[in-house]
Order: sequence, then structure tokens, then C-alpha cells
Amino acid sequence: MTKKILIGVAILAIFSETAIAGPFGLSMGMKKSDFKGKLKEVAPYKYTTNAIPKKHSAFETYVVQIGPKSGLCYIKAIGKDISTNTYGVEVKSAFDNMEAKLSKPYGKNKKVDFLRYESIWDEPKDYMPALIKGERILAALWGTEHGSKLKGNLKSVALVAKGASRSKGYLAIEYSFTNEEACDAEIAATEDGAL
Repeated sequence: MTKKILIGVAILAIFSETAIAGPFGLSMGMKKSDFKGKLKEVAPYKYTTNAIPKKHSAFETYVVQIGPKSGLCYIKAIGKDISTNTYGVEVKSAFDNMEAKLSKPYGKNKKVDFLRYESIWDEPKDYMPALIKGERILAALWGTEHGSKLKGNLKSVALVAKGASRSKGYLAIEYSFTNEEACDAEIAATEDGAL
């Protein structure tokens, strides 16, 4: 009888851990020690890592923010270069494809595709230069305010298209957990303590 209870508890623990696992197999609150690979600090409490349990072939770099007490609160996946023309056709196509993939688990989103007022990059052939200069925004945002179905302690998800050159772009996805605000405050207090 005791063995059956222990096996049941072990199975429940496995399913519980899987159920709360978030994007790329990572979960809110994970500590640095939970990452079974190298973490390279690129900014205070922000790290690039290859210690991602579930990688996606569209992305080559992962950045995580890990608060000293609150743990993992933010993930950014940076995509591989996408060869494109100055009209951004291939980047927009890759964006639409990834947006559809993210909409399956997260539901509705708010898509933003606009050119800043009075931008000089207003011709169709200027799509990539406008992305590079930050004058064009192509993004999709998931959050409760947009009717999204967020799970795993996620507060928001953002898909963004970026320009690297006139002939190359990439996608990035940013995941914020519900502990991000506390994490940011904790990090700010730690940094302010150095003054």
C-alpha cells in the first residue's frame, strides 16, 4: 500500500511539474541553480543561456532575467536571421507564421503594424529600413486585456519583427511572468544599494 502511494505521489509530481512548465520548458521562479547549463550575464540579472529544456528551431539565442529572490521572471527568444527583400516580404511571412503558432496556445492577440507619423521611410520598398530605424513597428501582443488565454503564470507575450539590414530581419518573442514587477523592483533595489 505504501509503495502505491509513493508511486502515485511521484506521478503526480511529474505531471504537476509538466503542467506548470512555461515557454521552452521554463517556469516562473526558477533559480540560477535550476539551469543545467551555462548562464552568461549580459546585464544585471539578465543572462544568455543554452540551458533551455525545449528549444525551437526558429530561435538561436535565449535571454532570461532571474531575480535574486523572485527567480525567473522574463524570457526573450531571439530568432535566426531571415533573408528578405527591402519590402520585408519574407520577414512579414515568418511573422504571420509565428503569430499563428503562438495563437494556438494563447488565443487572441492585438496585432500592431504601423509606421510612425511623418516617417521618411513611407514607401513599400522602405519596409526594412523603417524596421531598422524603429520607425515601423510590427508586433503581436497577448495579454488578458486582449482576451488571450495565458497560462503557466504568464502575464504577457509579445512577438516582434526586427530589421538587421535591408536584406535581413529576425523575430523575437518576449514572455513576462506575473512576478516580473516584483523581480524588477528587487533588482532595482539591489542595484540602488551599490550607490
